[in-house]
Amino acid sequence: KKGLMQKLLTGEVRLPGFEDKWKKVYLKDVVIGKGSYGINAASVERRPELPTYLRITDITDEGNIITKGLQSVDHPDSSKYFLEENDIVFARTGASTGKSYLYKKTDGRLVYAGFLIKFSIDTNKAVPQYIKFCTQTEEYHHWVKVMSMRSGQPGINAEEYSKLPIYLPPINEQFEIAKILTNLDREILLLKKENDFLRNQMKGLMQLLLTGKVRVQV
Repeated sequence: KKGLMQKLLTGEVRLPGFEDKWKKVYLKDVVIGKGSYGINAASVERRPELPTYLRITDITDEGNIITKGLQSVDHPDSSKYFLEENDIVFARTGASTGKSYLYKKTDGRLVYAGFLIKFSIDTNKAVPQYIKFCTQTEEYHHWVKVMSMRSGQPGINAEEYSKLPIYLPPINEQFEIAKILTNLDREILLLKKENDFLRNQMKGLMQLLLTGKVRVQV
């Protein structure tokens, strides 16, 4: 996937039927409004009547939610910080600077925390999934490293994130690239699940064989 992303998201390899030139833009050119900071509130034990609180620690390096250990938020201003479709958030401080997450409705009602910055992608200009994959490239990680080099704790603010460079093909080509990479993500997820199943199966079999509960037929 990394190799394919490198080729597809830089235009090194073009999909059949696409010949239009790419252009270099910045994140601010493909979003609605400006970046906004999340709510500063304490987390509470997760409850179904409350929205889930999305914090830096709940996001994987691949941009997915870690479902284990999720918390809720109970604050009168929570409704002002709900994530909506086409919203992407970035971690702005600490060792997690640069982590990103593109909101999915299937993840439920999410309120984003204060150490996250939200941008709303303009779908007339960019495909949200394409932008998400751009934040998983080596070029992006290098940009984060350079931008976050400050005295003390590393970090990138909303104004700086708005200057994130993106190489953008026409929107129909963005869609096709995003579709290919999304299908790869699904395949990777299925393979991980299969791997976990086989590991658990091996542990169970070891328990039976190495204790003599099951004897090998000779």
